Amino acid sequence: MRNSLTLALVLVCSACAGIPELVLRDRDHPLAGRIWDPASATFIDEMELLRRAAQAEILLLGETHDNPEHHRLQRRILAARREAGARPALLMEQFDIDQQPAIDEVATTGGDLGPLMRGWNWSHYRGLASDAQMAGMPLRAANLPRAALRPVVRDGFSTLPAAEGERLGLNAAWDGARDKYLSGIIEASHCGKVSAPLRDGLVRAQRLRDATLADVALANIRHGVIFILGRGHARRDIGVPHYLETRRPGTRVLSIGLVEVSPANTDASRYEADRVGPAPAFDVIWFTARAERPDPCLAFGK
Repeated sequence: MRNSLTLALVLVCSACAGIPELVLRDRDHPLAGRIWDPASATFIDEMELLRRAAQAEILLLGETHDNPEHHRLQRRILAARREAGARPALLMEQFDIDQQPAIDEVATTGGDLGPLMRGWNWSHYRGLASDAQMAGMPLRAANLPRAALRPVVRDGFSTLPAAEGERLGLNAAWDGARDKYLSGIIEASHCGKVSAPLRDGLVRAQRLRDATLADVALANIRHGVIFILGRGHARRDIGVPHYLETRRPGTRVLSIGLVEVSPANTDASRYEADRVGPAPAFDVIWFTARAERPDPCLAFGK
């Protein structure tokens, strides 16, 4: 349950301000550093992972935002694609789409992107952004600003511009099972302290965020895409890949979940096992050491 709760907090967090560098534990865990293919229930090596990454039109690198090991592996994958001669667009959940003109100006002038990052810990993402800039990869903002989500949380999808929900596939990509599952995640992330109306509003906001992230990915697919985003967004059953399949069936997507090990669990098949439908939540799971955090429910008085 704690792993699910941590995922939930990452899933609904739109900005993780002021998070200090955390201590990594369980570096010697039997799964740490190993790469798991859930569909075949086998381990693969990094060469095979990079081979699959090279074939993807959209490569999703689903992180836990405060884990430095996840950012290190993301940079490793980015470097491998660069060394192979690819110049995909680097999409980042950590920048809001209304910031794209300012990001483009920085790319032209060679300025500092740090001041543009709203609330996230820039030290986590400086290396990725710098690598992309040095390689001449387009950097694209992908997230919705908080102000754009508030009306949807409060009053629903009717607040969106006419036909926008249909264009994004909000209803075509959704059903009761997904709604129940995401509602449970929102409940857990608030430690049972969220009202039903607010929970439903946050579910709508999460759906809109995922649909928008998918929209930005499709707008940049001609370059190829490497997407830096939270692990919850990278899930095939409820996240960005689901909206991509709804809008552009057959898109070559590779969803990599960077997953922290649990001290008591050495069975790879038991990780990320909760899902909607029979298919795995991720195409590949790359296990890492876990970051030590305080109990997230302390903020809710538990």
